[in-house]
Amino acid sequence: MVGYKQIAHLLPEILETADKAGKMREEVLRALIDHALSNVASISPAPVAATETAEKEVKKPKKTAPKVKAAKDNEKVEKKKKKRRSSPAKLERNAGESIPIKEIGELPFENVGEFMAKYQVWPDLLKKLYGYTEQGIVGKYMELKTNKKSEAQVNATLLKTVANALANGSFSASIDEIKQEFKEFGILDTNIKVNLERRQNYFSVFDLKDRIELSEEGKQAVAELIKRYE
Repeated sequence: MVGYKQIAHLLPEILETADKAGKMREEVLRALIDHALSNVASISPAPVAATETAEKEVKKPKKTAPKVKAAKDNEKVEKKKKKRRSSPAKLERNAGESIPIKEIGELPFENVGEFMAKYQVWPDLLKKLYGYTEQGIVGKYMELKTNKKSEAQVNATLLKTVANALANGSFSASIDEIKQEFKEFGILDTNIKVNLERRQNYFSVFDLKDRIELSEEGKQAVAELIKRYE
């Protein structure tokens, strides 16, 4: 009962979202309430045993010999320098190429209710990544959770299908839509076919002259990708 009191302020939004899920209402409602309760539980402070506290107070910090400590510090500095030299440029959306985001309404979650319930993808996260504009459902994410162009092309493709699914219920995208997404992130090249074929199990339709559509494996992959934006 305590948990329910703590999520009382969220219930109106939870009920509104569940109502949009149509036939999946009850399943989505249960999933949203479970998610809210688990969040409450996760932020509640865990009790600390008195003996454990006492042990921490009694323990004295280990003294490291000056020479050993200096050597370790130098090693850390060198590793950081090496990492900075080897890290590729971050792949981000080019604001000059993308459509300005001006939202005009709520996302139609009912089109993806089954997906949300099955893979526990929550409305607040989808709102963070997508917006409903005059141009339709567009992505608000500015990076693709990778610095590798080959992986970025796969991630951009997966995320684009979710935008279309929100609009019409179909986790698919035309090749022209995918190329436009690649262009906005500066990852459009001649390796599209090779990079997407490596993940062909993500697609139930794979026609690079026309369109692609996600398989169930692809939907699971994009759900996991979306959760990385939390």
